[in-house]
Amino acid sequence: MLLPVLLLLRRADTAAVIGAALTARAAGQGHRLIAAALGRPADTVRGWLRRFATRAEPVRAVFTGWCRALDPDPVLPGPAGTAWADALAAIHAAVRAVHARFGASDDAVAGVVVVPVWPVAVAVSAGRLLAPGWPDPTASN
Repeated sequence: MLLPVLLLLRRADTAAVIGAALTARAAGQGHRLIAAALGRPADTVRGWLRRFATRAEPVRAVFTGWCRALDPDPVLPGPAGTAWADALAAIHAAVRAVHARFGASDDAVAGVVVVPVWPVAVAVSAGRLLAPGWPDPTASN
């Protein structure tokens, strides 16, 4: 079955909701506060956060590689302070590279495609951002 770029494999919530949780955690919020803000069970949010925490560095590497592949002169993010924040910065840098490459924009401008952050993250990860075995630890960058 093909999933739309709004969903992650094996997750009932949209990538935008999960992405909001990941972003809130990078800002220092705990899983209970995030869960309350999103209207989701605390155990569910804690699961997302734990899964992402185990792969923050490989995620950063994958998205940095996509940033370099999409943009001939990418603006790569500097250290953001934590592995978690570095991974999110790399995701956002890859989205900027998609925008630069394909003429997309975050703003809804006449004739310009709007490409939000989390559908790009879903597309790059093939829906596996939080799935077991992604990114492949044996793959080279």
